[in-house]
Amino acid sequence: MDFRKSSLRVWLRYMGAVCLPPRAVNGSLRVLTYHRVRPDADDLRSVTPKVFREHLEILKAGWNVVSIDDVLAAIKGEKPLPERAVLITFDDGYADLYDHAIPLLQEFGFPAVVFMLARYVGKVGRTYSEANYPEAPFLSAHQLREMHRTGIEIGSHGLWHVPLAHLPPKEAEKEVRESKRILSDLLGFEVRAFSYPWGRAGDFHKEHVEMVERAGYEIAFTMLHGLNRPPFERLKMRRCHVYPWDVGRTFKAILEGRFDGWCLKNSVLWNQRKKLLRKLLRKSLMRGENGKRF
Repeated sequence: MDFRKSSLRVWLRYMGAVCLPPRAVNGSLRVLTYHRVRPDADDLRSVTPKVFREHLEILKAGWNVVSIDDVLAAIKGEKPLPERAVLITFDDGYADLYDHAIPLLQEFGFPAVVFMLARYVGKVGRTYSEANYPEAPFLSAHQLREMHRTGIEIGSHGLWHVPLAHLPPKEAEKEVRESKRILSDLLGFEVRAFSYPWGRAGDFHKEHVEMVERAGYEIAFTMLHGLNRPPFERLKMRRCHVYPWDVGRTFKAILEGRFDGWCLKNSVLWNQRKKLLRKLLRKSLMRGENGKRF
């Protein structure tokens, strides 16, 4: 992890936790997103078991961790969510969850949702291209079944971890439908929940939400930061990414909504900033070659 970049992020995150006001949470749902829980955590998407335990202790002390069944019941109007409701989710399906996250969830008696990449079940690989994100094993079918028996919901994260907006319509539809079919057949139960690969602004569009609905999913989650307020958008549920430096006061600030409305990742322009900068640079170079002023 780049120490200078992470230090700046830690400082900004802490200042936000101290200075920004909390938001009302009554009757709403906060969804937390993790990726990996491992002792040698050294990237933006991993937390150590020690940090994860601290998070669970904070949740136990003042929040109500709910299951996907609780959320669906609230969406259908059958039963309202408790006050200060929180849902815990994990994306990708790395195998270290089985050894380090699930035992802690069982210890605290908390349910959770794991969104699995259908083509990665039982494989070794990686879903991100950073140099410090090496290949690692993913959950096996046996592990997924065992987790489901302990109250962990298994959802789909697509086939190959490609943003749906980057694919032709037929390929995007295949990601949504085939991943549901493969996981349902492999695990022996109906997969009900979907997590959009990457899931940021610009990574999926209205037509992809419609694909998810046609495929028969009951609920779907984005990576748009924020709180879910009733009436819930069941196919565009918001989540809050938890970083390795989100400990103590900073983690509580996420739960209290202090960062809501201040997240740049909800902007299409921010998520496509590198692409836009490259395009502007190419145009500038072309103008320079043609003898025009910049």
